[in-house]
Amino acid sequence: MPTLRSVGKEQVHRAFLEAFADYAMDANGTTEDRLLLRMRKNAVNYDLSPGLYDGDRLVGFTLIGIDSWGERLSAYDAGTGIVPAFRNQGWARRMFEHALPSLHERGVERFVLEVLQQNEPAIKAYKKSGFEVARELKCYARQTSELRALDVPPAVEIGPITRTDLAKLEPSIDWLPSFENRFSAVDAIPDAVRLAGAFVGGTCVGATAYAPPLNWLLTLVVDREYRRRGVGTALIARLAGTLPESVTRLSALNVDGTDAGTRAFFESLGFSHLADQYEMVRDL
Repeated sequence: MPTLRSVGKEQVHRAFLEAFADYAMDANGTTEDRLLLRMRKNAVNYDLSPGLYDGDRLVGFTLIGIDSWGERLSAYDAGTGIVPAFRNQGWARRMFEHALPSLHERGVERFVLEVLQQNEPAIKAYKKSGFEVARELKCYARQTSELRALDVPPAVEIGPITRTDLAKLEPSIDWLPSFENRFSAVDAIPDAVRLAGAFVGGTCVGATAYAPPLNWLLTLVVDREYRRRGVGTALIARLAGTLPESVTRLSALNVDGTDAGTRAFFESLGFSHLADQYEMVRDL
């Protein structure tokens, strides 16, 4: 099980499509460029990511991202996939264990992953490897054509902002964003992220960070003093209005399941339930 350091990225992409062809969340439309951009967003280190080979053919992999998350250096399972013929043989656990010594050497303090709640075999396997459920993550989606028609308060104006403007709003977050949606993800792919701010009386009181190539809403944050005034609604409506007609759906992924306010916000805008995940963590 060498790492993916010297493997052509087209081979990683081919193995990814084969491994996730029957996954509950359809991955068939994932192009090579989109996969590589998402891996860059997730700070994947190919030198630390093990691959499983049958001869020269890549048949399994664990893509591991390394970044500070929640003020601790963390490893993230950005994707573990095994092609059907090699499943149920313990390879996922063995790839994880293969990566541990290198993670220890790098000073990584914990390993985090996300898994669909319906994927009971994977959850059972992760628990056997020492992972514990840290929290539930909710995922939502709504058609962009419907979001464009939302009523927006006239007092709220939407305009471009800088990364510095977004940083000023970070303390308004009520819970730790998932690794996928961490604020440093914006810095990892700055050329692929569009920032927008909501202004009231000339003051930026809310923001979104959206990655068009991934159709990924990384951040929606509103200053606590300006909530329930239509700021979040204005941001979502304007974002939907900037999307091309080919983007028919906007998703809000990995909402903390304990945050009743954020869940109620998306539901009030007509977002429907898409999936539920567990965030699982193992201290290293």
